[in-house]
Amino acid sequence: MKAKSIVIVALCALFVAPAFAGGDKVVDKSGKQPKWVYSSGADYITVAAEANDLQTAKDKAMVQVKKQILNSIAESVKSNSTISTQERGVNGKFSVIEEYANLVETEGALIPFLSEVSIAKAEEYYWEKIKRGKEYFFRYHIKYPFNQFDLMRMSDEFLTKEREINQKMTEFSKDNFTSYTSVEQMTQRLQELRLFRASLMEQDPRRINCQNIEKVYNGYLKAIAIRLISVNKQELVYAPYFGETQLTTTLQPKLNSNCLGDMQFVPRNGKCVVTYDFHTACYDGEENFLEIVLNIAGNKIKNTFIVK
Repeated sequence: MKAKSIVIVALCALFVAPAFAGGDKVVDKSGKQPKWVYSSGADYITVAAEANDLQTAKDKAMVQVKKQILNSIAESVKSNSTISTQERGVNGKFSVIEEYANLVETEGALIPFLSEVSIAKAEEYYWEKIKRGKEYFFRYHIKYPFNQFDLMRMSDEFLTKEREINQKMTEFSKDNFTSYTSVEQMTQRLQELRLFRASLMEQDPRRINCQNIEKVYNGYLKAIAIRLISVNKQELVYAPYFGETQLTTTLQPKLNSNCLGDMQFVPRNGKCVVTYDFHTACYDGEENFLEIVLNIAGNKIKNTFIVK
């Protein structure tokens, strides 16, 4: 499809034929039928849509406008030989931009470069109320301005956005948490990944990649270990570790013991301190223990230490 001749020819065939067959009768219309109806032009799109009421027909016509623009962008992107393999999407196909066209009815508001496309910018419109047998319906036509400059601008906007998304995907996939010094940094990174995934279109194939990366991130969080630093009858000091890296955290632990009383968690100098009352119910020579449980983004990490 050439950008200089943008029109839905299939709709022309569907709509023109019944009118001449005598099956449809126009019972009302917005005015004299314009010459641009069912025509093509270098600087505009013409579309038409049918529905039982006028507003729905108008809305459907605007969806067709957006689909035509998306298809034009897809053709423009495909013909650009400078597009990298990464930008071409899954298996070299332009799956993202082509998927947008399929989702414009349900997720059109999420497509940034289509946010400016609205009925308010339509150049002209024309509608008819039609009787077919005993049924009535509306046919709404829109002439929408869209030229080569618009196509180039929107294509550039699409590619810029795609480069940003793919760059973020690369950064997420390469992040192995080894540079982080706190549990909070790790959980924040997981949250950023989840928000990023939520910002993508529902059928964007990169959502699957995000889910796979999230599994890796959760694996890192599950690998966190609680290690003992020191313990006596007044307090126990511990720290979470990721590999051999000691992490800080202010995450409130769940504390369980067979005898310790008045257990309190106190972050101190980058370490985690649990104070308690040993003498009320604990006895020397017995296995007095303290279990520490951390809920890290839904992953339970725990360890048990002997207090003596």
